Amino acid sequence: MIFCGRLLLVALGFSCILVHPLDAEEVVSSIRRSAATEFRQRLPIVLANRPSIGSAEAPIVVVEVSSFKCTHCRKFHEVVFPRLSEKYIKPGHVQWVVLNASDDPSDQFSKIFDIAHCAHQQGKYWDMLDSLFQVAHRAPSMLESLVAKSAHINREELDMCLRERPTRNAVVADFALYTRLKLKGTPTFLIWKMGPNGQITETSIAGAQTLDQFQRVFDELLKTP
Repeated sequence: MIFCGRLLLVALGFSCILVHPLDAEEVVSSIRRSAATEFRQRLPIVLANRPSIGSAEAPIVVVEVSSFKCTHCRKFHEVVFPRLSEKYIKPGHVQWVVLNASDDPSDQFSKIFDIAHCAHQQGKYWDMLDSLFQVAHRAPSMLESLVAKSAHINREELDMCLRERPTRNAVVADFALYTRLKLKGTPTFLIWKMGPNGQITETSIAGAQTLDQFQRVFDELLKTP
C-alpha cells in the first residue's frame, strides 16, 4: 500500500487502484478477509457448521479432535483451554474449531454426540460443553433429561433435532472423517498457519499436553509474518 498525496495506491495482485484515505482501511480489511477465507477453504477439513470460537480472520486455525468420553479431553478443557482462550483466542490470534469423534467406531451411536450436534445447532455448544463432558458416561436413557435440565438448551428444539435424520448423518460423517485422518487418538490438535505468500504451515499436537507445549507452538508460528 503506497501513499500518493491524499490518495492511497493499493496493490491487488498485479494491478493497483487509487482509493481515498477514508476508504483505504475498508479496502485493506476486505483483502485480509478474502485471504483468510481462501486459506480456510484450502484446509483438508471443512470448518463450516462446526463448533468454533475466535476470529474467522485469525492467522492460526486449530481443529481440536475430541471425544466427550475422553478423560484427557475433559481435563484439557478444564485446565488448559481457558488459559489458551485468554492468551490466543480472544485477542484474535487463533480460531478454535472442534471435530467431535473418537477412535471407537461404536461411539458414533452414543447419543451424547447427537446432543452435542443439536446444542451447536442452537448456538449453545460452548455453553453446554462442561455439562456434556460431565454426563457423557451416563446411560443413553438419562442423557436427554440431564442435558434438558440446563438453562442453556431449549428442550423442544432439542427433541426435534434428535429426531431429524441430518443430525445422525452429521455424526456419522464426523466419525468417517476421523477415520480418514488416521489419527492416533483423542485429543489431537491439528494446527495450520496462514503465511503472507499463501503458504500454509501445518503441525499438530497429540495427546494431553501442557499449556507450555501449546504456547511454544503458537508463539513460534506467530513469530513469522
